[in-house]
Amino acid sequence: METVQDFVRDALEEDGDQDVLDFVSEGEGDDLDSLEPPIYLDESFPATVVICNVPKVGQAKYQKLMGVLGKLIDKYGPNEKEMPMNEETEQTEGFVIVTFEQQEAAENAVLQLDGMNLDKAHTFKVVKMDKFDEIVNRRDRFEPQRTLTTFSRADFREWLGDKKCREQILLRYQSETEIRWHDTMAGEPVLCYGGEREKRQKKVWCDWKVLWSPEGSYIATFHQQGIALWAGPDFTKKVRLPHANVKEINFSPDEEYVLLWNGSHHSEHDDNAVRIYHVLTGQIVRKCRTPPCTPNGDDFPHFFWSNDGKFIAECNESRIMVRDTENWEIIKDETGKRTALKFESLKCFEWSPRDNVLAVWTLEKDNNPARLTLVEIPSRREIASRSRTQCEAEMHWQSEGDYLCLLVNKLSKTRKRLSTNLEIFRIREKSIPVDIVTIEDNVRGFFWESKGSRFAILTADEAGHKPKLLIYQLGREKCEALCCFDLPSNSFNKVVWAPEGQYFVVASVTSATGASGSGDLLFAGLTADNKLEILHKDEHYMLTNVEWDPSSRYIITAVTQPMSNEGGYKYSMEAGYAIWTFQGRVLFRQQKEKLYGVSWRPHPPSLLPAVRQKDIRKNIKQFSKKYDAMDEQAKESARQAFRRERQEKTDAFLEVLDRLRDFKDERMAENGWDEALADFAEAQGWTQDDQIIEEELGVTEELISG
Repeated sequence: METVQDFVRDALEEDGDQDVLDFVSEGEGDDLDSLEPPIYLDESFPATVVICNVPKVGQAKYQKLMGVLGKLIDKYGPNEKEMPMNEETEQTEGFVIVTFEQQEAAENAVLQLDGMNLDKAHTFKVVKMDKFDEIVNRRDRFEPQRTLTTFSRADFREWLGDKKCREQILLRYQSETEIRWHDTMAGEPVLCYGGEREKRQKKVWCDWKVLWSPEGSYIATFHQQGIALWAGPDFTKKVRLPHANVKEINFSPDEEYVLLWNGSHHSEHDDNAVRIYHVLTGQIVRKCRTPPCTPNGDDFPHFFWSNDGKFIAECNESRIMVRDTENWEIIKDETGKRTALKFESLKCFEWSPRDNVLAVWTLEKDNNPARLTLVEIPSRREIASRSRTQCEAEMHWQSEGDYLCLLVNKLSKTRKRLSTNLEIFRIREKSIPVDIVTIEDNVRGFFWESKGSRFAILTADEAGHKPKLLIYQLGREKCEALCCFDLPSNSFNKVVWAPEGQYFVVASVTSATGASGSGDLLFAGLTADNKLEILHKDEHYMLTNVEWDPSSRYIITAVTQPMSNEGGYKYSMEAGYAIWTFQGRVLFRQQKEKLYGVSWRPHPPSLLPAVRQKDIRKNIKQFSKKYDAMDEQAKESARQAFRRERQEKTDAFLEVLDRLRDFKDERMAENGWDEALADFAEAQGWTQDDQIIEEELGVTEELISG
């Protein structure tokens, strides 16, 4: 049994306090278990309250004030009151200490008297005595405590570790929202989650639209009250972002923030039209009105995020306001002032996909030519510019930000097109040199190869006929034409490159103006020596969407209809989607009534360095052996399951036939039909004649040398 001396000695030895240890008595002392528990002083005052902001009066009015206070305080229960006097001023201190007999009475007094107006100049502040130390010891500078809740993101990317390397598809149709695995072995998409948890609880998983976040971490569902974000293997709700009647959202590229817009016009002066939330905490970081115009001329978005999410930009007719997302203030100029970037006759601007660089296009006005300007943020340094007169232009960034194409249509004084130039800016090279490619025909579309230096353009002659597909490559010194292909139809209006480049789909898609496309599809690719290879031609009637999966293996084509009733009937009969391989082979096709949206789940950026990724592509056959073996094993398992199921059904069918045959034999023997049938056959005089016929189909002679 440990004694008090043992306990003290052990503690001092641990602390190394040898001097004190020498004074410890050598006696045995009492056992620890035999000691009585210590008695602590109760320093709490649960039934005592302090009433502050009481009038300060002298001795003459002391009893009168106590009488007034007594009428207010005594109705909560028996009590004792103390109102101290200041000996120097000979007036009361301005507060009363009241001790009730019951704690409940004190609590009721605090609830009822706190905030009561005694007169115009005196409003009571009532607190419990136990909070006195906490109040008087508060810091002079208020520091708010963190009360926001967050959630873990540890399991957000578990789906990327799927052993079958499957992709996920998001479907929104009728009143259903589903996430499905694209399983080629199953022959159709397999349901992963369709809101079963919410249905059991009789809740609505999604009221309106549904979208993936840029890196695929979240699903955003639209509701009348705002947005809900879902994530994790079970797609559980992580955060709610209130904004009534939200119409559009826009995530930052790093998914740290999300912008919500309620659809109000700038002229409505709604100070709550735009809300920007911090996703992890659900905290509003900025609210503002709808800006007067959008950077690209569409209805949405009004704000453009930089590639790293550190900046967000908006504009009006002559200024671009770039804000830092750390403090949501406009970035400073060289003098330290927070001012906007000024561009007269601003037409549009775009961020580089990989750098904090703005490409700004301004229109020609008076004696000032149209101008392309590249501005580095946050330094505001102009790194390149190009001026043009009497022209129209479009900007097209390459996916890695290595190149910027300015598509310039030179116009006559009557605004008729004279020629088209493609001005390619080499952003990574010194002084940013420019390659110019002249196109004689009308350019109907410009499309960069993903992660590559090639681009495709669709052209037609002045009459809109003779459609062509032209592909160019930017070499080290100049831009070279690779191929020219005469398209089989004049309806092709879009080229969709695979995320990893090389392969692409030329499609006839319903235009933004509502003009229906024919749905023609051309699956093609470029070989290692830059030769065009047409893989397959097909169609998907009234096509509205074409999307590659992130791995560049599969393609979804779909006919979707808008969720509003305007024009939706036009697509209702053809609504549905199809999944193709990159060679153009159909894997799955399904009609879906009221299909509003279908999309692949995006992938986050790869954690592998570029050198490692290049090595994998170079030795892809070596790495693919493992997965080819897994695919073959899965196929063999599927074949065995099919054969097993077919054999079980065949055996069941033969068993039924055997039972019928036995039943027939029993009935025939019972009724004498078998004997009658034998007698009848014998009376006919039939005999059985077996013959073997052999026929020589051909002879092949082969000389075998000895």
